[in-house]
Amino acid sequence: MTLRTRLLAALVALLVVLGVAGGVVTVLQRDYLYDQLDEQLQLLAEQPGPVMNRLIRNGGQVAAPPAVTLTNMYVGLIRDGELTTLLAPTDDPDLLPAIAPTDRFERPATVGTAGGEAAQVRVMTAVLLNGRVAVFALSTAPADDASNRLVTTLVIVALVVLALLALIAWWVIRLGLRPIRRMTEAADAISSGATDRRIDVAPGPTEAARLGRALNTMIDTSQDAEARMRRFVADASHELRTPLTTLRGYSALHTTQQLDNADVADAMRRINQEASRMTRIVDDLLDLTDMDEHGVTHRAPFDLATALRDLVADLQVVQPDRTITLRCPGQLPVVGDRDRVVQAIAALATNALRHTPEHCAVEVVGIPTPSGGARVEVTDRGPGIAAEHVPHLFERFYRVDRGRVRSAGGNGLGLAIVAGIVSAHGGTCGVESRPGGPTTFWVELP
Repeated sequence: MTLRTRLLAALVALLVVLGVAGGVVTVLQRDYLYDQLDEQLQLLAEQPGPVMNRLIRNGGQVAAPPAVTLTNMYVGLIRDGELTTLLAPTDDPDLLPAIAPTDRFERPATVGTAGGEAAQVRVMTAVLLNGRVAVFALSTAPADDASNRLVTTLVIVALVVLALLALIAWWVIRLGLRPIRRMTEAADAISSGATDRRIDVAPGPTEAARLGRALNTMIDTSQDAEARMRRFVADASHELRTPLTTLRGYSALHTTQQLDNADVADAMRRINQEASRMTRIVDDLLDLTDMDEHGVTHRAPFDLATALRDLVADLQVVQPDRTITLRCPGQLPVVGDRDRVVQAIAALATNALRHTPEHCAVEVVGIPTPSGGARVEVTDRGPGIAAEHVPHLFERFYRVDRGRVRSAGGNGLGLAIVAGIVSAHGGTCGVESRPGGPTTFWVELP
């Protein structure tokens, strides 16, 4: 059963409850008013003699018990088989109960009328000492009018309550259930393959609107992750296919042709190179997977300034003709895995050396951050990077020039590993570059 059906069922059940409650209240109120009439009748019927004697002698002028009001009372006498009126209500002087001379009512009962404005009366009879029968009656019109007014009031109140509840239900359905139904339809469509389908989110801070925006974000994130996974699998397969093809080619050459020692040595050298490249790719992927799953397990305080000085010295040995400078304070304390941090910064510096001409200067800068961490910048004066490539540089297997030789351009995992190391330390990384201008890769560690 849907939530909308349950809501409508609750409204119907509430309507039934209101009807039953109104009926019970009306019956109880009617019984209460009738009990008041019956009390007056019973007071007169228990001792009818004094009242009847005075009525007969005084022509209708008589005192009644304190709890009885004779101005609304009908008093009659059955004698000689006929009902004679001795006293009639002042507001209904023609009132006449519709009873037969032989009728006896020892307990209050409701009967119709043979005259007057009232439609019904409560009546009791009492046998006098002379054998005649006294008849006492009270009109039920006041009690019936009060009951009818109560019913009218209850109906009006019930209608108002139902109208308010219906308005609330419509509001809930419009702002809550209808958007949820649209979300369900969109989710079903997306599950069926309509991946471009999105949820129409109404403006406003409602829960349904927030849920719709969250679902759209989740769908976009899921599809982006799926696209990245497909691209990752395709790139990994592409990277591994070349060395595998080379390995198969040289092994097939060795088995199908007679090779001299020099050819065999060259084939073994090429097989070893391709196997080593495959090993590096697999090691890098395992490195990334390990950091994604476990993060950095070893953390300790160390001086990043000393590590940067050692790194710059190593780079200067690799390319002695290039200008490589370092700007850094005497000490730059951070907490983390020293080997991993140096690996990340070395990857940025090596990247700068690999992709810029040898005459381009490279500068490594280490500065403390206001939060107590450190920021390291590696700036090269190379040709820069096109703007469309900048957002993707830290993605796995992404290369600015996908057509260049892999032996020179790497496998596209270096910057991804940098991002993984920095993220595992709780830091951030990025790049600032423009075509023809300097390029700065930076990392910030807490």
